[in-house]
Amino acid sequence: MKILYSLLKEFVDFEARPRDLASMLTSIGIESSVVSQACLWTGVVTAKVLDVQKHHAMDKLFLCRLSDGSKEYSIVCGAKNIALGQIVPLAKVGAVLPGNFEIKRLKIRGVNSEGMICSKKELGLKEESEGIFVLDEKTKIGLPIEKVFDGEDSILEIEVATNRGDCLSHLGIAREIGAKLRKVVSVPQIKILTKPQTLSCVEVKSNLCKRYIGSIISGVKVEDSPKWLIDILAKSGIKSINNIVDITNFVMIELGQPLHAFDLNKLSSKKIIVREATGFEKIIALDGKDYKLDPGMLVVADEQSPIAIAGIMGGKFSSIEDKTETIFLESAIFDAFSVRKTSKKLNLYSDSSYRFERGLGWDIAELAIWRATNLITEIASGKQDALGDFHTVKYEKTKIALRFERINKILGYAIEEYEVSEILRFLGIDLQSKGEMILCTVPSWRNDIKIEVDLIEEIARIKGYDAIPISKTNTYYSYVSNNSFLSSIVEEFRTKLKGFGFSEVLNCSFLEVSEFERFGLKYYYKITNPVSKENEFLRSSLLPCLFKNLILNISQGCETVSLFEHGKIFLKAGERKAFSAVMYGGVWHEWWKWVERKVNPKFDFYFGGGIIKSILPSEEFMIIENLTPSSYFHIGKTGAILFRGKIIGQFGILNPSFVSDIKDEVFYFEIDLEPFENTCVKKTIVYKAYSKFPIVKRDISVIADKFLLFSEIEKVIKSVIKSGGILKDYSLFSVYSDEAKLGNGKISYSLRLLYKNDRKTLSDKDVNDDVSILLDRLDSDLNVKLRH
Repeated sequence: MKILYSLLKEFVDFEARPRDLASMLTSIGIESSVVSQACLWTGVVTAKVLDVQKHHAMDKLFLCRLSDGSKEYSIVCGAKNIALGQIVPLAKVGAVLPGNFEIKRLKIRGVNSEGMICSKKELGLKEESEGIFVLDEKTKIGLPIEKVFDGEDSILEIEVATNRGDCLSHLGIAREIGAKLRKVVSVPQIKILTKPQTLSCVEVKSNLCKRYIGSIISGVKVEDSPKWLIDILAKSGIKSINNIVDITNFVMIELGQPLHAFDLNKLSSKKIIVREATGFEKIIALDGKDYKLDPGMLVVADEQSPIAIAGIMGGKFSSIEDKTETIFLESAIFDAFSVRKTSKKLNLYSDSSYRFERGLGWDIAELAIWRATNLITEIASGKQDALGDFHTVKYEKTKIALRFERINKILGYAIEEYEVSEILRFLGIDLQSKGEMILCTVPSWRNDIKIEVDLIEEIARIKGYDAIPISKTNTYYSYVSNNSFLSSIVEEFRTKLKGFGFSEVLNCSFLEVSEFERFGLKYYYKITNPVSKENEFLRSSLLPCLFKNLILNISQGCETVSLFEHGKIFLKAGERKAFSAVMYGGVWHEWWKWVERKVNPKFDFYFGGGIIKSILPSEEFMIIENLTPSSYFHIGKTGAILFRGKIIGQFGILNPSFVSDIKDEVFYFEIDLEPFENTCVKKTIVYKAYSKFPIVKRDISVIADKFLLFSEIEKVIKSVIKSGGILKDYSLFSVYSDEAKLGNGKISYSLRLLYKNDRKTLSDKDVNDDVSILLDRLDSDLNVKLRH
């Protein structure tokens, strides 16, 4: 949704510039970005040049006296086009120009300058400009310069969570800004007109409509909207239709409540009935398409047929036209699930359905219809004749008891009671003290706040997640109880495969039909309303997804690919858990090459089988001949995995006919995890924060006695690592044994050392000193010396 910076400022007073505002909103959970920015400055006003004199100390400078209507300013200026009587942009002391350039009081050649007269370049309006920016002589002085540029505005693009429908409006975003900055939010002034007659032409027959407010307005003049309204809608990405429709759209983006206007004279018996569709009813919507309505879909109808699909789109028959004189204005609260279900079924989406699906506040419906009625009477000369408010449910505000000790326990740090109360009040929550707790009455627009922990989350969000203290040890413990045998098996598979250099992948469970057909797989579950053709079916095997991962990695230049996945598959019998892996390319990493070996080995049937044998947790697992291999395996290069007398998996080389686009053999295995029995185990998992500072690599070669076991060298290195220094890891990448160059009985080992400090970026001196310590230990303990 697009949010206009200027319209926001009508709801709440704030000084943040657009990009700073976007960052602040993102920090409190509303993803924001600036898609169009007009005002790149603060503190710049229009001013009139009252006097211009030459600087006594330098001919190229001028001493100028300016006024903004309330105060006069002395400015030193070097622009050649400065002249008496001009209206110019004046950046006062404290103003901030593009590039975060702050204007300060300066003394230039002995004369005080109380600001700066700006050029278009200095305001960020042009890359280059000659002289100061001279405004129209009729421009009022003392105005913020941004108000001079007609049609210019900064626009923010926001994305909100599915449970934050209250933020899909300028008022909603203003509330969030007000809560963060502790600013009071103002709503548009509503003029309650002379009490109209009670509406008698509305009948609500379905509980899917919780509240329905209708208003009859007569004598309207349907014409083009005023320029200010057209501009606001255009910046919000909404096309102007006519003044009546534009007002309903404006109120929707302003307050968040979708509205709809019907031409009352087109309705049968001028009657409005909110009901569920019956039989095989149809409606031609405003987009000109014919929609067949299923029984149970909520509609707004007259006595003959549907005139709108409730919460989604109105019908073309009852739309507002130039000759419309009397309108029926609707403001309602329709069931969110019903709107979403109907929208998906009909494949029909709108700005209204987007808001109804996320839930609307009870009170905003009444505010919105009065706001629209005021604008229609003002802009379209209408007169309100009748008003009605109909409920099918009794609305009661949510009340939650909030305990202060619970806040501190959940967040892990203490917040003062006065600050908690202040945050909640600025969120619109009414508070009533009850001893050690407070009773919180949640406003109607916050239907996402239901329990105590929701309130605590709001406190943490508004106070700022950066206020949560970081543990000094950076170590966090999570206790997992009732962990099943299945979980321990999966964890063992993961640990061992990662030790072999495998990477874990997480794939979506949806596939397109061609991906099943490639491997001769069957599919059992089709998505009714898929997001795209590529996400039409639930996967019945992990193979297609892993194969896509393999192809992607090969296309990126990877010569060795080893991946595994633990996930769900969907068979005819239902949902099952599976574990699979794919292997391709060279077995060894590039840094592990023996000089005697001329060719790097590839992943083949025997090597893959060896890996499987290595990861199986116990002797209860056996590898046997695969008598019924799947069609995607190569005949004669496949095996099966047996557990307690039952085949639970199979492995082997993929059939070349299925993977003809890959030059080398591809090894694949899959294990069905469902047969594993559930036995309770307990396990403590330790999490450590990952250091944000870079690793420094240092390669060294050492010479040792040929009969000295390399494990002795490893012991020394590991003891240095355990001492808690900056050496974190090591690897052996070369062994060299040419005695003619090294000496009799000598061998050389090349090592890669990895250094890292969790608190700072390491310097060369830090690393060199630590390498020297290691070499001294190797020399003194084992007579192992650095090879030069």
